[in-house]
Parts: sequence; structure tokens; C-alpha cells
Amino acid sequence: MSDDEHMYDEAMMEDEETALEIAALQSEDLLPPPKKEFINHKAALRALVDELSQKSLKWIQRCDVTSTEPIVVDKTENDLDRELKFYQQGLEAVIQAQLEVKRAGVSFSRPDDYFAEMVKSDAHMARIRQKLLDQQKGIQNSEEAKKQRELRKYGKKIEQEKLREREDQKKASLDKIATIKKRLRSGDLGEVDDFEIDVDSDDGEGSGKAKGARGKKGKDGKMMPNKKRQLKNDKFGFGGKKRGLRKNTAESTSDMSGFSQKRNKSSNFSAVHKRGKTKRPGKSKRQRTN
Repeated sequence: MSDDEHMYDEAMMEDEETALEIAALQSEDLLPPPKKEFINHKAALRALVDELSQKSLKWIQRCDVTSTEPIVVDKTENDLDRELKFYQQGLEAVIQAQLEVKRAGVSFSRPDDYFAEMVKSDAHMARIRQKLLDQQKGIQNSEEAKKQRELRKYGKKIEQEKLREREDQKKASLDKIATIKKRLRSGDLGEVDDFEIDVDSDDGEGSGKAKGARGKKGKDGKMMPNKKRQLKNDKFGFGGKKRGLRKNTAESTSDMSGFSQKRNKSSNFSAVHKRGKTKRPGKSKRQRTN
């Protein structure tokens, strides 16, 4: 091996070592963790505590309160017991602080006539109040809408019940009419009038309304219609032939009782018929008048 080759190999080995060192420095995993030294300098710590101590100051400047008894909780999972211990410790601290403040001669109660300045402006509080009122109104409107929906549902239910009741009444009426028709065909009516038959007798129950609707007996022993039936008969008729009632007959043609000679022979009536239609004047006459 020549000297040049030997120098080349040494240069290559130096470059590889330099590259490995750089990679080791850049990689934290390859570096060993540094050892932390724990040094307890008690004398220095006591000196710092004495320097920070405020025992020389008055209590009103320190405002520190230490509890007389430590908190002891039997079961840390019991939230109620733990919070109760915190409450008792805070109450004790407040009582001690109140006594210390009184000894220092500092007033801590707010006077009755004291008016503190509000943190928020009146306009801001008015907006908050309006927002709360709007929320309350929205809740009331929602409740009212819910109530209206319930009432509509109840109204529909009542309406359906009424319709069902009417259908049942209609069906019962049709059944009663069918029963009457059967009796008419069979002729099993006895001496009872066809129109005043007691329909409810088929059901085994007497209807007081149906019985009360019939009138009293006449002189011939037949049942007379009640007052309401009589009024309808007078207004609309009570059966019989209705076609051709307004047709002229020999008697109606001969009857001249409704004729008035004075009315038909009036001067106005005869003058109009004698004069006839007014003629339009001629062109020359119309030109002269213009």
C-alpha cells in the first residue's frame, strides 16, 4: 500500500467518526439522561423562611388565619362529609378573622345607608332585564301553544264522539222507521194512528218524550196532533194531492169576485192605450225647433 492510499483511508475514517459524533449529539435517545442531584440545604431554606416571615407585621396587614384543628375525613369518597368538614373549617376561620378585625379597630360591616356604585351600567342591566322578560314571555307562549294544542285535541275528540253519537241516533231512527214500515205492510197496527205509533215500544222501553209528543183525543176518539204539528200542517199542509191545485177550473173561471171595474177602467190606463206610441217628429220640424 502506498502512502497516498494510506492517507486516503485515514481521512475516510476521520469523516465517519465525525459523522457518528454529530448524529449522536442530534439524537436525544442515544444520549444518556442526566442525573438530577437532590440537595437539601436546610440552613439556606431556614434563612429564606425567616426572610419571608411576616411575624413582625401586624395581623391586619397579614390577614392570615390558621385552623385550630386539622381536617380528618374517615371516607374520602363521601362527598357530603368532606364538604361539611370544609364548611366547618371555613366557619371557624371567619369567626377568628372577625375577632381579629375587631381588635384592630377596623370596621368591616356595611352601613345601612351605604349605596355602592354598580359595576354594570343601567342600560346594560335594562338589556339583561329585557332579555329575561323575553325569555319568560317565550316560555309563556310555549305553554299557551301547548295548552291550545291539547284543547284542539280534546275538541276533536269531543267532535268525534258527537258525530258517533249522531250516527248511532240516525241508525236507531232508521231501524225504528224500518219497524214502522214492517208494521204498515203487515197491518198489525190496531187502532193506533200510523203517525202517532209508539216506536219505542219495540225496545221494551217507553219514551216519555215520544208519549208527550202526541196530542189529546178528539171527539171522534182519534188522537189529535200536538200544537207543533198543527202549526206545521197549517204552514206546509198535511198530506193529500198537491199537484194541479193552481190549475183553473170552470168554477174559478166563472168567479169574477176579484175583478175591479174601477181599477181596470181608470183614465190613465185608457189614455195610454188610446194614445198609443208617440211618433218621432219629422226632420224639418226637428230642424225648426233647433
